[in-house]
Amino acid sequence: MAQLGWLIDLDKCTGCDSCTVACKAENNTRPLGSPLPFKNGRGVIPDHVSYRWVVKKETGVYPNPTLTFVTSACNHCEDPACLVACPTKAIFKRAEDGIVLIDQDKCIGCKYCIHACPYGAPQFNSETEKVEKCTFCVHRLYDDSGSRTGFEPACVTTCVGNALHMVEGFNFADSGMNAPDGFADPSLTQPAVNFRTG
Repeated sequence: MAQLGWLIDLDKCTGCDSCTVACKAENNTRPLGSPLPFKNGRGVIPDHVSYRWVVKKETGVYPNPTLTFVTSACNHCEDPACLVACPTKAIFKRAEDGIVLIDQDKCIGCKYCIHACPYGAPQFNSETEKVEKCTFCVHRLYDDSGSRTGFEPACVTTCVGNALHMVEGFNFADSGMNAPDGFADPSLTQPAVNFRTG
């Protein structure tokens, strides 16, 4: 099977954060812990873990300011910096679809992958003391026998503006195409994401 990737239509993203909420609900990621009136059993206030988030970028000068929204997550790169940085080989890239995953049994929570990733995808969970990230909702894409289910990632399904798309057969020659200002240099890792405008 070919590489899975993302296509983000920058003109259609309204910054509504429905993709962020859908991702958190689907993957049951850690909430922002500071407002909670309690701590977990080890006395640690849970941190905020989000596999997908929306970057809001203000540009322009008065009287013509502009606001751009960019939904962001793990880009399941061709050459993942996180994979190279991992000392326990907990991070691996699946040959069949290019999805980059973290084996939670092997992860020691050293955070090397967090520092290596130019896109901010790996997230440390202080509750488990391990690193997590977007899995491309692999549990939705495949059934127990490994056959495709026909479902898409929760973020894609929930995008109300139709700005976020899953791409089957992503072409790495298009890696980072039309990337917005501030997006890390695609030549670093060859991310499986491109952008559309106009």
